[in-house]
Amino acid sequence: MNTFRKIGCLLLIAAFSFPCFAKKRIHLKGKWSDRFRTIISEQSIQAWVEDNNKDLLLEFSANLGTVEVTITNSVGEVVYKQSVEAQPSVVISLEEEMRDGDVVLVTDGENVIYGSL
Repeated sequence: MNTFRKIGCLLLIAAFSFPCFAKKRIHLKGKWSDRFRTIISEQSIQAWVEDNNKDLLLEFSANLGTVEVTITNSVGEVVYKQSVEAQPSVVISLEEEMRDGDVVLVTDGENVIYGSL
């Protein structure tokens, strides 16, 4: 009986802690013409926002060089703008919290993809 309580407590703790590490996917639109052909039909860039809305996670499946990441709010004002090297995983810590209607824009000067929160 005591083991069932311990297992129940562990499951309860796990159920409350897993949502703390959740992230929300940003569906990116647009066309990114890769220099290399691939059998994967997904975009070369995937994006997520952590639950605290202050961390932007970018995942690059190809070496795209230096890209510029811009975040605009719902009014169109630039909230964040930075050039980053396209490593497999990039975490961008934001000063302001991202809100619904904010747009993430990633470009290399020729290609542009974007997605809204």
